[in-house]
Amino acid sequence: MIPITLSWFVCVYLALFLAGVLILWIGYEIIRKRHANIISRNRVFCRICSSRYTDGSTADLLRCPVCDSLNERSASGR
Repeated sequence: MIPITLSWFVCVYLALFLAGVLILWIGYEIIRKRHANIISRNRVFCRICSSRYTDGSTADLLRCPVCDSLNERSASGR
């Protein structure tokens, strides 16, 4: 058996626990950023009437539901 003191045991236990929390945190951040990118891709800003609307289609030219003008989908969702 490996001899280990109580202080080393606590340090190893804390290091493993914090590493697990860090891995979970990074994983959830990656998932959150992917979801935010998908949502921002669906948002469109009309440059004529300044309305914002959501469109789930994949077309690059979208028609505004308020003023009926054509808007180009931007990469940033603005």
